[in-house]
Amino acid sequence: MDEQEALKFSAEASQLYRDGNIEKSLLYYKKALEIFRALKNVGAEAGTLLYMADIYLESKDFKSAEEHYQLALKSYKKVKDKIGEGYALTGFGVLNEKKGNYEESRSQYRKAIKKFKKVGDPERAATVTSLIAGTFEAQEAWEDALMEYKESSRTFKKTGNQKLYNRKIRDLKASRKKHMPSKRSIITVIGYLLALILAETVTTYYGVKVGLAMHACILFALLLQSSMEASPNFANLLRSMMVLPLIRIIGLSIPMMQIKPLYWYPIIAIPLFAASYTIMKAQGLSRKNVGLVLGSIPIQIVIASSGVFLGTIEYFILKPKPLIPVFNPEMVLFAGIILLVATGFAEELLFRGIIQKNAENVFGKLSGLLYTALIFTTMHIGWKSFPDLIFVFCVAIFYGYAFQKTRSLSGVTLSHGLSNTFLFIVVPFMLM
Repeated sequence: MDEQEALKFSAEASQLYRDGNIEKSLLYYKKALEIFRALKNVGAEAGTLLYMADIYLESKDFKSAEEHYQLALKSYKKVKDKIGEGYALTGFGVLNEKKGNYEESRSQYRKAIKKFKKVGDPERAATVTSLIAGTFEAQEAWEDALMEYKESSRTFKKTGNQKLYNRKIRDLKASRKKHMPSKRSIITVIGYLLALILAETVTTYYGVKVGLAMHACILFALLLQSSMEASPNFANLLRSMMVLPLIRIIGLSIPMMQIKPLYWYPIIAIPLFAASYTIMKAQGLSRKNVGLVLGSIPIQIVIASSGVFLGTIEYFILKPKPLIPVFNPEMVLFAGIILLVATGFAEELLFRGIIQKNAENVFGKLSGLLYTALIFTTMHIGWKSFPDLIFVFCVAIFYGYAFQKTRSLSGVTLSHGLSNTFLFIVVPFMLM
């Protein structure tokens, strides 16, 4: 046995496959594989395994396809062939997509993209990005699909090959208009919004215990309905909204303890981060999907700087007491970091990165933005200030619009953190 014989078997297998003789093609690939293994030609072995996996996948023999993709991946890793690893991981992604495991499929695709990017192959990475878009499109997650197709189009624009992806974007926008949310979905989310408003109002003006009970009922209803919902997008929106009553249930129990108000924020933020992470994992969302990317630095700086103005304006509406006992650089920095992480980052990740993104997939950009802004405003009823609710709604619209345009949480996170820092720390001492 020699390598020439193995290559001959491989060539014959390829021809048989093109002729539609799948079984005989696999037989010849197996013969070539035996020779490559005997010669310890790991690279050729990996390529043969990959061809066989692709054939098994096309034949819908998913078990054999998975086995051969795994073997191919291991062989490519041995010879440190990143492109080969990328192809094997892409095969895993296609396999899971065909099985309907879209979250796992996207996970494998993203791993493949990293491999292609490491070897400086942006076009292959962009091609796989379009496959991710396809998984979102299959789930009718329109905004996520559009974002991925647009990224592919930007990459191929550099080489003049973006026409295919531009057409996909146009077709997807047309499909989006044909799949508007049902009346039942609209009535449902309005119902949950009204329930949250009622629960917040009762908690603030009537009694904490009754409010807790109402939030617990909302949480249970969201859990039950999301588990029975047929639409993946609508189920994702309902699951992400479960965090809202959960936040309030935890928050309402904190004043019963002897904890300084400044430390309420990180205590509430811990389950908030945990819930956001769990939702991202469950929905197969990448950092990019939820806006955990830097974005254009000059634009993000402009957005972030708005926090100084917003915090100062809100102080004159609420006039809260400072969260720190003394005003010195150490305390301001310490408290500012807490507010940045526990309010800016935690809340923007949930409201803009997750809830708004899910709402956009269900209702479109404008309605998704408005609905998220209303929910965000609802969670501020406890301040007992109608002017503040109007102000918070306007801020939520601004943050949501900024996120839509940049798809980055950097600016809004910093703005939110700075706003609360000026609201609760800087301005109260400046005006004493």
